[in-house]
This record gives sequence, structure tokens and C-alpha cells, in this order.
Amino acid sequence: MPESRNPPHVTSNKFISYGLVFFATIVIFFISQVIQFYLAAYELDTMYISFCAGFILFIPLVSLVLHPLLLNKDGKQETFHFSTLLANIGLVCVVQFLCFLIWMTDAIALYSMYVDQNSFLAKVFDIQTQTRGDMTFEFYCFNFALAWLFALLSLVIGVLPSLIARLHNYGVVGDFVTAFSFAKKHKFVVGGYAMLTAVTVLLPLLYAKYLFLVVFPVVLVVIFTRLNKTYLQSELKQ
Repeated sequence: MPESRNPPHVTSNKFISYGLVFFATIVIFFISQVIQFYLAAYELDTMYISFCAGFILFIPLVSLVLHPLLLNKDGKQETFHFSTLLANIGLVCVVQFLCFLIWMTDAIALYSMYVDQNSFLAKVFDIQTQTRGDMTFEFYCFNFALAWLFALLSLVIGVLPSLIARLHNYGVVGDFVTAFSFAKKHKFVVGGYAMLTAVTVLLPLLYAKYLFLVVFPVVLVVIFTRLNKTYLQSELKQ
């Protein structure tokens, strides 16, 4: 009989990985619903899209649990130990959380200046502006564009360097340089994945919230595995 392609421990890691992705999805969904509830209570519903865009910044953290799905250059699953994952989660959490806080601070300022100058947030943070008028549509458009930018940055400086480090490990600087080089060479593919990520996060959370529980983990797994395969194919052509 031919030898099994994936050893039992590899198959087990894959199932754990899928389970952790779904768990992370539930956590993001729960946080989003709590935020939406309190925003509605203070009549700040329009701000919700800014939080949804900010959630994209956590994708590099969620993608860490997908590393058991990585294929190496021989087309086999990488040996993976979840202890390695736990060792890296702390640092990534701190960086991602700080990025999220910085963005939310800016989002509050933008909302108070261009959407509702008399809002609760404008009064609390004492934001005063001469601008008058409702620019809700422009605010939504800006957040959609920013969500795509967040998704692009998350893929290029978050997902790709950690993926490359698992396969080759050129060092911290080398992994980032390789990630940027790969993204530049495959800019349309990476840009398309970023757009798909932004749409996957924003549209379900804004208009069909329970769909997010299904669409987000599936799309994230597909994008991660496709990036893995595209990177390996690019390495073979060099």
C-alpha cells in the first residue's frame, strides 16, 4: 500500500487549525455585535463601519493558526507545533492592538468632524470644527477604501512575512523584503485578494451579519492557501 500523504499528526493539526479559525471568527463576530449595540445606544451607528474596517488589522493574527495548512516546496504539509504559535501570538497581539487603537482614534476624529459635529463623541473629546453638513456617504466611501488598504497591508506586512518565515526564514528583514518583492511581482493578485478580504469583512458585518460566520473563515483559508501555492510556484520559476 502506498504511504499516506499526510501523517496523523499533520491531519490532526489541520483540524485544530480549522477549529481555531472558526473560533477566532466567533470572537470577532461577538466583539462586533457588542460594539454595534453600544454605538446604537449612543446613536453612533455610522461609526460601526470604522470598527469593521479596523477588524481587518487583526487578520495577520488570525492567519497564524493557518500555518499547519502550509505546503513546502515538495508539496507536503509542513511540520508544525502549536507551541511555536503560542510563542508568537503575544507580540503580534500587542502590535495589532496598537494599530487598531490608533485607527479608532483617527476614526472618531473624522466622524466628529465630517459626519456629526454635535455627536456624543465630539462633545467628549471636545472636537470643534467649522465644517457643517452631513458627509455620511463620503465617510462610508472613505472607510471602504481604507478597508482595502488595511487588507493590503495586512497581507503584505502581516501574512506574507510569517508565511515566508515558516518556509524559508530569511531573517526578519529578509522575510519582509521577500514579501514586498513577491507583492510587487504579483500586485494584481495580492490587490485582488485584499479587495476580496475587505468585501468579506465589511459587507456581511454591515448587511448580513450571520453570513460573516461562514464567509470570513472560508475566504481567509482560501486566500492563505492560494498565497502559499503562488509563492511556491514563484520560487520554482526563479
